[in-house]
Amino acid sequence: MQALIVEPSPTYQRILSRMLESYDFQLTFVDSATAGFRALTQHQFQMICVAMYLPDLTGIDFCQHVRQRNSEVPIFIVTSETDPELLSSALTAGASDIIRKDDLPRLEESLHALIPLGPFRYNISGKALYLEDSLTVAKATDAKLKRLGLQMDHAFSIQQALQLLDNNKYELIMTDIVLQDNETGIDFIQRLRADNRFAQTPILAVTSLESVHRRIQALQSGANDYISKPVLDEELFARINNLISATRLIEQLTRERQRLLELATKDHLTGLYNRHFLTELAKRRFAEANRQQQALAVLVLDIDHFKQINDQFGHQTGDKVLKRVATALQAQCTTEQYLARFGGEEFVLLLPDCNLSTAHDKAQQLCQALQQLQPEGINTSVSIGVACLSTAREEYFDEVFARADKALYQAKQQGRNQVIALAP
Repeated sequence: MQALIVEPSPTYQRILSRMLESYDFQLTFVDSATAGFRALTQHQFQMICVAMYLPDLTGIDFCQHVRQRNSEVPIFIVTSETDPELLSSALTAGASDIIRKDDLPRLEESLHALIPLGPFRYNISGKALYLEDSLTVAKATDAKLKRLGLQMDHAFSIQQALQLLDNNKYELIMTDIVLQDNETGIDFIQRLRADNRFAQTPILAVTSLESVHRRIQALQSGANDYISKPVLDEELFARINNLISATRLIEQLTRERQRLLELATKDHLTGLYNRHFLTELAKRRFAEANRQQQALAVLVLDIDHFKQINDQFGHQTGDKVLKRVATALQAQCTTEQYLARFGGEEFVLLLPDCNLSTAHDKAQQLCQALQQLQPEGINTSVSIGVACLSTAREEYFDEVFARADKALYQAKQQGRNQVIALAP
């Protein structure tokens, strides 16, 4: 479908373009009535949007000229005018509707009312899978889905559908309820919902049965919606659009939730856990270790002479060094060991089920690895303080951290690039 926008203002051209982008319109923009008449001789338009005032004519004059040749095309005059006589003249001239510039959303309402219903309303793309044992029905549905912007794969059996699902990603899965060889769409839906890969994929059940029980059974099995045969095009389009739009919204919310979680728990520069998260995690880990009388160690690491790196090479290089050191430290840690940037050039490593001797060995390993790293071509080393949970009495993170921090201070005082461990 093609739309002609006769609007001299680039700003309103952009606004109208954004409003109409979800439709399947090919937009032609012109800035004068003369250019608009020329475009009308070259193309057939299904909608015209014209400003009230143009460089060479008014929108009312333009509308009158168009109506002499085309009595059916919807014409919308966009204006900030409020004079009732002028607006009445526009309608008399043949305008389908008057759209105020401060109420542009009315344009969409008018489009819905004046333009025949059809899939052009929907902004859908991707692939759909249809499990249907009738080739005739499948071909007819394929033609309908193409009008929506969906490519369709067809399966005759559950096994064939599962093979397609192993090799393709689908925006939508459709299934008939009654299938050949004693198979049912309900069996297929249950198998899909038992597989985590398809937990969020929208499923539309298609049925010719009048049985309310079967429809309820399909929904209880995990179908998101159902539609009855014979399928009306506009109902099919609306249900598919609702299902896919809802799924995309859920995916967007999930991504946003994950982003907010990372902002709350991760250090923005290094990607490691931040101080707040590690402190809260350590409270739980220490309580559990005290309760079960398990070992738990804390390492406090500090990059030696980091201020000199910033002063000599600049803060941008200093940030790169921090990121390289963080990556190297993370590579030396298991999933059960928790590493955080505690602030500045200081890192803290929490080692569950680890005694003082083992923690000291781990710290030596980290010290040697970072000495060989040379991030950004700069000789870099770390000092590490190590402390462990007491076996004689209950201790908590603040106490053990303070002891590890004291050990780090001693390592710095004794020349840096070394590990000091302090017993409880």
